[in-house]
Amino acid sequence: MKNFINGNEYTGGNVTTLEDAGFADASEFATFRQIKKHFNLQGKEMKGAKSVATLMRVVVKKVVNKKTGKKEDKKFPKYFSVFEKNEVIAVLQSNGFTL
Repeated sequence: MKNFINGNEYTGGNVTTLEDAGFADASEFATFRQIKKHFNLQGKEMKGAKSVATLMRVVVKKVVNKKTGKKEDKKFPKYFSVFEKNEVIAVLQSNGFTL
């Protein structure tokens, strides 16, 4: 399972989430913003598309420790929805967008 825009493979719990949603290893996904940028869309062309899963990645941010006053790295979850490639193409075509 990979992102069809940047080619990155999904790992860890994200793979399990996509498998639980019924997708095979060869399935490809992307986020709304990635699709919008890749196909140069306004956004309305995606009307009717449904995300297939909400995935998570860990991001590291610098935060100030209240006790020490020093900046430290802290991990936070960042959630994002993904759309399946074949469904995206079908929705774009049904909304009159030519690929």
